Amino acid sequence: MSDADQPQDQTTPATGGNEDPPAVPPGSGGVARRISPPSGDAPSGDAPLGDGGPPRVIAAPAEVASGSRPARAPHLDTDRRAVIVEEQSGERAIVTKAQRRRARRAEMNRRQFMKASFWGSFGFGLSGALAAFLAFFWPRGVQGFGGKIPVSAALVPAEGNAPVRITTGKFWLSHLEPGAGTHGGFGFPGDAGLVALWWKCPHLGCTVPWRSDFTFEGVQGWFRCPCHGSTYTRSGVRVFGPAPRPMDTMQITVNPDGSLTVDTGTLRKGDQDNPQRTVPYA
Repeated sequence: MSDADQPQDQTTPATGGNEDPPAVPPGSGGVARRISPPSGDAPSGDAPLGDGGPPRVIAAPAEVASGSRPARAPHLDTDRRAVIVEEQSGERAIVTKAQRRRARRAEMNRRQFMKASFWGSFGFGLSGALAAFLAFFWPRGVQGFGGKIPVSAALVPAEGNAPVRITTGKFWLSHLEPGAGTHGGFGFPGDAGLVALWWKCPHLGCTVPWRSDFTFEGVQGWFRCPCHGSTYTRSGVRVFGPAPRPMDTMQITVNPDGSLTVDTGTLRKGDQDNPQRTVPYA
């Protein structure tokens, strides 16, 4: 048999069939394969294959395992650009844009609710404070000075007697005789009747007392301010002192039983016609 008819062994080296193939270089990431020489270069006799040496072994590229390749960023993934991937409890959850929009709308609703609650509470508190402020300064059902003061018939002085002090209303109640309440050309004579005089001095606001023991220009009994000496007649007409005008008066209503109602909330500036403001009282 000629050398050309001898069978060729392409799977084992010339040194023997039980010898292990050469190791793959570490870190190559491939598997070993034997490379046979071309069919036209068949060895003769016991000559080694190829170039006379053992078969060459090369490292085949390793196949990439499924799932080992890192996932692309969501905004770069053209196949899944319409969705967003989120991690929830160790699982991958896909949230659509519609769900994100609904979540944003729900968040806006919560914000609107919080804003409405804040401004509602603020407005309610401000309204309460404003109502309390107006209630404090707006008179309603006023008792005492500033309201209507009842005066019993027993407190009404007789005609020509000394004025009576009404403390709750801060006024003097004077019962004038006809033509009384004038002096030395001050004041216009009037009829007999009652007049209510606010005891506040028009000068600086001092309380003016009735001085039955004080004599001025031969007449005994005057309203005299203790602060600066302003002097007034029984009708409150100023005859001396720095006061700019006579004492202020109040409205009097005579009731059928002889009692009076004096409106201390209605003040009329004093003037020379104070003696003419009297209210008849029988």
